[in-house]
Amino acid sequence: MAKPSDLPVTFSRKAPSVPLSPFTDYFRGFEKVKAVQDVFGGRTDEVLGRLGIRFISNRYMYMGVSDQDGNIGVGTYHLKNSDLRTLYLDIVHELFHVKQFMDDREYFAREHRRYLKKTGFDTALYYRSPIEVPAYRHAVDEAKRIGMSFDEIADYLKMGPVHPKVFARLLEDVGLERGMATAPPVRLNIAIKRSVRIRLYPFADYFKGFEQVGAVRALFGDRTEEVLNRLRVEFSGSPMRAITPAEEDGHLQVSVPYLESGDERLLYFDVLVCLNILKRISGEKRPADKEGIPNGVLVESYAASVREAKRLGVSDSDLSGQMMMPRFAMSSAEFQRFLARVGLGRRKRKE
Repeated sequence: MAKPSDLPVTFSRKAPSVPLSPFTDYFRGFEKVKAVQDVFGGRTDEVLGRLGIRFISNRYMYMGVSDQDGNIGVGTYHLKNSDLRTLYLDIVHELFHVKQFMDDREYFAREHRRYLKKTGFDTALYYRSPIEVPAYRHAVDEAKRIGMSFDEIADYLKMGPVHPKVFARLLEDVGLERGMATAPPVRLNIAIKRSVRIRLYPFADYFKGFEQVGAVRALFGDRTEEVLNRLRVEFSGSPMRAITPAEEDGHLQVSVPYLESGDERLLYFDVLVCLNILKRISGEKRPADKEGIPNGVLVESYAASVREAKRLGVSDSDLSGQMMMPRFAMSSAEFQRFLARVGLGRRKRKE
């Protein structure tokens, strides 16, 4: 297997600090929401007043609480495009997690990391998690109060492909029953600021030598230096150890924990995937359609990057464990077919 020193590139491991923005600058009026007051009691104003937000421009990032400091991460695509009730319930849900973190940060971190596995996000573990079920139950109670129907709440709870039995168990655990009475709609007396400016940095300052890589020059030809010098990166505190292309303008979103301590071979692989995706969508008006990066683009981009990574000796198991984007976008069966198409796993023989 190739050693990091064998790679044709180098990485600057020290990333800039990820800025925190005040929660109350973006989410106003939540200190008056009873579902929030029920969680924090007389400390509601104090907690929300010191709570911070880190923004992440990753399409697959919704919201989450850091198990390091208890602040909230918010996906900018989600913030900009989701409806008000969804964002409202997400904040109610995440503030419940903030209280869990305050009560026992070691327990919260342990349970949080249980479903954020090395091989990606484990949906089945997530929906059975002892920290997630009570947080969802709290959000579901609030969803009922503001007049959402069974179908609307069930749709809110479904996050990507999930096995029907796993999802049915979640509905039971959070007290959601088909045929329930729907309360009259309630006006939400909150305001959410949706516009966020993300700080970006030159790609070439942190990812060095890619302009000399044959697989990269094959993509961009004589424009390689121009493309890489123009490319920008965003640093986030995301626990998802990956580098992904931002949906709105094509910069790279980089997890700081991953950059600082991740396997350099996998960092190299992820950057190659992103460059392949950016090349394949460069002729389109926007980096991705409303459903995300087209599957055909994902297959072609991962297949090309898998070939290069294998040439350097990276194992199939390490590569399959690093495929965050297709894992989030596909069911388990679809993902297994995807692995075969990109050169990992076995294709079934045709009958």
